[in-house]
Amino acid sequence: MEFMEVISKRRAIRKYKKDPIPDVILQKLFYTLSLAPSGNNRQPYKFLFIKDEKLRREIVQRACHQEFLYDAPVIMVACCEPGRSFDTAIAVDHLVLAATNEGLGTCWVGWFERDVVKEILGIEPHMEVPILIPIGYPDESPSARPRKSLDELIEVI
Repeated sequence: MEFMEVISKRRAIRKYKKDPIPDVILQKLFYTLSLAPSGNNRQPYKFLFIKDEKLRREIVQRACHQEFLYDAPVIMVACCEPGRSFDTAIAVDHLVLAATNEGLGTCWVGWFERDVVKEILGIEPHMEVPILIPIGYPDESPSARPRKSLDELIEVI
């Protein structure tokens, strides 16, 4: 896809097919994370890709209570140094757009019990877990949502 098409086709997907994601596509997603810019190129983050069905089920049942997450064959858990969620969000957005380009669906999930996710996955206590991203082949095609006009969003001074 052309870049602007990728951006315009990205949607929050909450229904996924059970089809596994080929490793070659996952490797492309991993690579996009490494290309993201960060302050002083510190890359103050780590990304866990949860494919294990038991772990995904435990995350959903104990920490998220959003069943649609379990339907995705992969849940990406973003971890970062304290106060570095901005850098992490940039990297995650790279991943989300790359997933869209590969025909995959994603959804930004910020409502979950962070300490429970850290416990389940054995994440170091000093690390933050700002976002979860389910990744999989979409089983829905949401239409574009209304957007504000450029006049409402942009002011050139």
